[in-house]
Amino acid sequence: MMNSLKKYGVWPVMPTPFTASGQLDRRGCEALIDWYLANRVDGIFTVCLSSEMFDLTAGERLELARLTVKRTGGAVPVVACGGFGDTEAERLRSIRETADAGVDAVVLPLSVLFPPECTLQQVADGLYAIAEKTPDILFGLYECPVPYKRLLSAGQLGRLARDCPRFRFLKDTCCDREQLRAKSAAVAGTGLKIYNANLTTLADSLRDGCAGFSGIAANFFPDALAEFMQLLETEPARADLMQTIFNTLERNVEFHYPRGAKEFLKQQGLPLTDFCRTPRPGFTAEELEQIRDFSRFVELWKQSGYDPFKQGGQK
Repeated sequence: MMNSLKKYGVWPVMPTPFTASGQLDRRGCEALIDWYLANRVDGIFTVCLSSEMFDLTAGERLELARLTVKRTGGAVPVVACGGFGDTEAERLRSIRETADAGVDAVVLPLSVLFPPECTLQQVADGLYAIAEKTPDILFGLYECPVPYKRLLSAGQLGRLARDCPRFRFLKDTCCDREQLRAKSAAVAGTGLKIYNANLTTLADSLRDGCAGFSGIAANFFPDALAEFMQLLETEPARADLMQTIFNTLERNVEFHYPRGAKEFLKQQGLPLTDFCRTPRPGFTAEELEQIRDFSRFVELWKQSGYDPFKQGGQK
């Protein structure tokens, strides 16, 4: 499925639903995936930082990947991080097991695989070595900001895309228009697609060649993002207005994430708890009301056809 991606795509970074006692909530996972599909996502990135991947066991990471693949039923592609472990053998086994879970590409989190002291050349050499030892696997790349932020240069990315066509996906976290433009130009004509994780630079990045959005905002209003990407080509002035609204919502999106996202999804009617294994503060009564207001706003905005000048629900 990675060979037939749309021009622009919405790829949420999937939080892991847990029960109130902290166990993997399979029913909640299925409900979340169903909600994504009903809200026009084009792919799902599971087993990522939003999934609290560092607080999942190896078995849970694989189960989450398998569950996501099974529930989507081929409706959209699924990618998931692999490459965990202390030794090369463990990391390669993690990559193989993730691929065997049925994902469309195994995403390599750069800051997990390569310590901060590694040079750009050492990172490139390491990626080539992984690809050589796993010749039947498609890959993604993740500029994961934890445990530290490792960015790829435009030149490095372009060479990698041309030397090894099995690299198909990059979740970019540079949050910088000029870097995104340079990276998009570097991979033009290759099979590697760049997905911007930053909401406020989204319109510019898509116009400059990025393939879509893969960030936390897709856990709040994926349907609005899908609409925005259509308007970008058909009604650019309306798309620019939506971008302005996205910018004003950024603070709501980031609030106590991912716990804030889980509470928001509860307000959307999903059978989820707000439990997080990664420590996050709880909510005051006032904060809960703010999340409810945000949820109501998103629903009214959707009912208006994403036209802020219409009365809620009127077409």
